[in-house]
Amino acid sequence: MQSTDKFIVTPRGGNNFVNEKEIGGKTMIVNTSIEEAINVNRFGVIVALPLNYNGNIQIGDEVVVQHNVFRDWFDSKGITRKSVCYFKENLYFLDEESIFLIFRDGKYISVDYYCFIEPIVEEQRWIGKVEVEHQGIVKFPNNYLESQGVFAGDRIAFKTDSEYEFEIDGQKLYRMRVPNVLVKISA
Repeated sequence: MQSTDKFIVTPRGGNNFVNEKEIGGKTMIVNTSIEEAINVNRFGVIVALPLNYNGNIQIGDEVVVQHNVFRDWFDSKGITRKSVCYFKENLYFLDEESIFLIFRDGKYISVDYYCFIEPIVEEQRWIGKVEVEHQGIVKFPNNYLESQGVFAGDRIAFKTDSEYEFEIDGQKLYRMRVPNVLVKISA
């Protein structure tokens, strides 16, 4: 089964929501509601590629996707509805623009003009730990940034309100588009 122009993906682990976390060696339920987008599963597995697709994404790749892909929601009458991406039996149609990161062979690969930035946290006297505003460390660059001399580990400055938060491997990261990366900061 292949779509003419969409990827077919299933949620990693088979669940639309990720509402359990390991805390102190015990599994805790952190949310029992579908309203919170932060608990929607953002990891999927590619089941089928679009017809005549020639890009970097492969069947079986784990991918990081937009938060509404697997999201169920309540309509104005309180009836649970499936995501607009829903196809059938835990399968979803997905545009390439909704795929941000590929996980293959133990390595993360940024897709197209997306990159992932690690916030910089510093200890502030009297306040404690705070994030440095509008700066971060490149965690997963893309081909374009690397062609411009910006690589993993580089400190960068980014546009205000461009932080789209994800948790990847237990770490808080911001997904950004290339135009949001303003400058590489030299040491």
